[in-house]
Amino acid sequence: MGTRINLLLDHDLADPRDVREILTRLDATTEATVAVSEYWLASEPDNYRPPQRSWVAIPESPRRPGPRCFDGPGNLLLSVTATAARVRAGGRWRGFLAIEPLRRAHLLAFRAIARTLGARFMSLHADSDAVDEFFLCGRSAWECVERMERLWGPPQGSVVRIEPRIIEAAELYLPSSVWFLEDIKDES
Repeated sequence: MGTRINLLLDHDLADPRDVREILTRLDATTEATVAVSEYWLASEPDNYRPPQRSWVAIPESPRRPGPRCFDGPGNLLLSVTATAARVRAGGRWRGFLAIEPLRRAHLLAFRAIARTLGARFMSLHADSDAVDEFFLCGRSAWECVERMERLWGPPQGSVVRIEPRIIEAAELYLPSSVWFLEDIKDES
C-alpha cells in the first residue's frame, strides 16, 4: 500500500453538510484535479482507466456518521467536518517529496481545492492516525496543525523547493515527520 499524501485545511462553509454548495464550489477545481489524473496516466499508462471528470458525493452511512465525503478526479478523497477538511490522495508521500512533477500536479489541485473552500491555510503531511483522530473528532484544522507540531516539530520550509536532504531521504525511507504549512492567497 504505502503512506498517502494528505492535505488538511480550514474552510468557510456555512453548512459543511450542504452537498450542493460543496459540489458547486468543487466544480472550479476540475481542471486542476483532472490534471492529477493526467499525470498518473502519463506516468503509469499500464494502469489506465478513464479519468473521473467531476466530483461526486459519497453516500452517507446511517450506521457510521462522520464527515461528509466526496470522491474527486485524480484519485482525491475530500472529507469535510464542521471545522476542517481533509484530502487524502492516491499518491504516496515519498513520491510527493521526491518526484517534482508528481508534487507540482498535486500542489495545483490542493491549492485549487483550498481556495474554493475558502481556506486560509493548508497543511501537507503523511498519513497519521494521531492527526486523523483529531480531525474525525471534529477538532479545528488549526488544532490538528498544533498536534502535528507537537508530534513532528515545526513545519519544513518551502513545499515548492523541498530541501535536497529531504528528497534524498524520501528516496530511501519514509520521512513521516516531514510536513508543510502554507498560507493560501486568493489569486482570483
